[in-house]
Amino acid sequence: MHLESDTVAMAEEFRKSQSYKAQLDKARCWCAAEERCESGVREKLVAWGAGADDADEIVAALREEGYLDDVRYARAYCESKVLHQHWGRQKVLYQLRLKRLPREAIEEGMAAVDEEQYMEMLEETAERKLRELGWKCEAGSGELGVTEKRKMMAFLASRGFTMSEINEVITKIKKQ
Repeated sequence: MHLESDTVAMAEEFRKSQSYKAQLDKARCWCAAEERCESGVREKLVAWGAGADDADEIVAALREEGYLDDVRYARAYCESKVLHQHWGRQKVLYQLRLKRLPREAIEEGMAAVDEEQYMEMLEETAERKLRELGWKCEAGSGELGVTEKRKMMAFLASRGFTMSEINEVITKIKKQ
């Protein structure tokens, strides 16, 4: 009887090790395709059927092998969302916090965004919205109407820009 239970335990351990290796290989491939964050990898591992202990071990292995890096992920995320999807800092910051990244990684990622490029992107986003909606500055005043200004502010705020950034770009548009 004792021999039989040892055999069953060994078989179970073997199946677990095979499953662990397969999940680790799958996670490596998934992480190699693009930058991933730890919380995203954990969610994916659970979806693949990994237990909490296996997920912890796999994440640790991926970190050690260089597949996971919070700072690298935060930089790539910030660059992608700000420069390509035209998100403001507040929206990016909120999304990174949802991913449970360490504060230091978030700060480094946000610092990687060039201030000049960021403000140019904000200005382009505002001007594109003006053209898209066919808004023009009121005749002779060089300013947006109250309704247009309010709508522009709401649009830019929804994109994650701060009120000070919005006011700065609206002031710049008035001068043009």
